[in-house]
Amino acid sequence: MNLQQAHQTIGQLVGAWQSFRIYPAKHPSRALRTKQCYEQLSQLLMHRSPLRIGLTEETLFIGDHLLTDPYIAETEATDILNDLKINGIEIIRGLTLEELDLFFALSAYCLQSNKNIIDAPHLKKLHHLRIITVLEEDEKPREVYNAAMQAVDQVFKDIQGGRVPSTEGLRNISKSMVQSILRQEHALFSLAQIKDYDNYTFNHSVNVGIIALSVGHACNIDPRQLHLLAFGGMVHDIGKLKLPKEILNKPGRLTEAELDQIRRHPVNGMELMSQTTGIQQEIIDMVHYHHLHHKGAGGYPKRPGRNLSPLVDMVTIGDLYDAMTTHRVYQRSMPPCEVIRYMKTVRGTVLHPEFLSYFMHYLGDYPVGSLIRLRNAEILLVIGFGEAGNRHLKLRRLFTANGKPDPEKSLTELLPDEHDRIVCDVDPLTRGVDISAYFD
Repeated sequence: MNLQQAHQTIGQLVGAWQSFRIYPAKHPSRALRTKQCYEQLSQLLMHRSPLRIGLTEETLFIGDHLLTDPYIAETEATDILNDLKINGIEIIRGLTLEELDLFFALSAYCLQSNKNIIDAPHLKKLHHLRIITVLEEDEKPREVYNAAMQAVDQVFKDIQGGRVPSTEGLRNISKSMVQSILRQEHALFSLAQIKDYDNYTFNHSVNVGIIALSVGHACNIDPRQLHLLAFGGMVHDIGKLKLPKEILNKPGRLTEAELDQIRRHPVNGMELMSQTTGIQQEIIDMVHYHHLHHKGAGGYPKRPGRNLSPLVDMVTIGDLYDAMTTHRVYQRSMPPCEVIRYMKTVRGTVLHPEFLSYFMHYLGDYPVGSLIRLRNAEILLVIGFGEAGNRHLKLRRLFTANGKPDPEKSLTELLPDEHDRIVCDVDPLTRGVDISAYFD
């Protein structure tokens, strides 16, 4: 999107807003303005999703353009956002003409009645257009992650105390997780590199919720489904709370009887979640069938005689990715690049091929958490991505060119056209590196 398109889009938004304030329902001017605005937004969303339009320090922005010298329409847009008492809007690929029409109608209703659009009727029907409040804008990924840890902890404590778990906290944090990943798609994922080896089931649950959510986002599924996916990922292993800890943490080979107990945990989880009011079938299925293979009769328990939600396959990918990148008493962790290479070998059998392909594209050649060696012998950790996408690597230098630890743990970047400087990926275990320490 260039600056001219930015100005044009704001102008069309304001024109539609004004037509809904001036003309009565079903007036042709409303339909014409909405259609023109919808066509413009659809073109932009083909190349960028989500598209954010809003205010930062009372200055209007759209995408990457900060409109510091606004046109008349852009001054009007700033006034409208302030009158609606919101900080902006976020538009997601898949927006329908009906959704955009409803948004303008709700805006006009709230402006005329001096009401907050957050409380407007039918707002939940806007599945591809999200209202941004100042509070949401200030919520940081780390705050979301910590809140998720607390919500999962409470559910686990309820179950361990023999109580039917309250899931209100998980529902609320699932929404925050979706908002976070739509705003800064890789920031929350980077925190899933945090590994708590002493509280594996608890920590793994939050991480799988984040990674599964990343899979769904990469597959561009509906935001309503993303909420379910985050929730299902966080409770997928809840049945393990019914297993003896000595089996879960046993360092040696499990006996057949112990394996049978392990394989029981999806059924345990299904029974627990079925006792909880208001739990959707998709969530129960993610808990019950996340160890099923995508194709054939592999995995456990037995496949049901009905179609399962695609969300099950997405949680399976998230579960496997986090499990393989985490060190356990019975299994060494694997570097992200090595995990991706393994996942490719089971694509189409254990894992859903299309979903996995989207996820791998989302992760890039060097996923967050990868340790890489450059031609000059420096070893660096991938801690995030820059403005140019997942080939724009944000790095922390762990070892200098002479092989010594970098005392400053210096930050640097590698641009997309500089990947030829990378020699190979490095197994953190060979260098005694706990990568999770750099994301805490």
